[in-house]
Amino acid sequence: MVANKKITGRATSLPAGLAIGAVCSLAATLVLTAILAKLVEAETLPVEKVGYGIMVLMIVSSFAGAMISFGQIKRQRMLVCIVSGVIYFAMLFFGGQYSAVGTTALLVLAGSGAAALLGLRQGRGAKRTKIKVPHR
Repeated sequence: MVANKKITGRATSLPAGLAIGAVCSLAATLVLTAILAKLVEAETLPVEKVGYGIMVLMIVSSFAGAMISFGQIKRQRMLVCIVSGVIYFAMLFFGGQYSAVGTTALLVLAGSGAAALLGLRQGRGAKRTKIKVPHR
């Protein structure tokens, strides 16, 4: 079964798509951090539970950046999503604060890995073998 995809010429280059995904990851991080701060300020979320919010924030931001990068590039899903996660991870530690690096790396890998695995089998169903019955 061959998928006939129409070539529209709208895919961006690998560096440009990764840059767009990185900017979107950073924007998602800033927006979700502001929402998390507002929840703490309104005392809806206790200060002790902020760590869980930050964990969700990192997973969602890396997932969004990876999906947007792949949406722009439109090829090599696994490579694009993982490289997008690596770029987001590098941006998080660009300032020089190196605490909880392992945990952060796992969270970013979980988000970008989920985006990579999301469409892995897309368009390819399970192979069905037809049993041939011999004629008598």
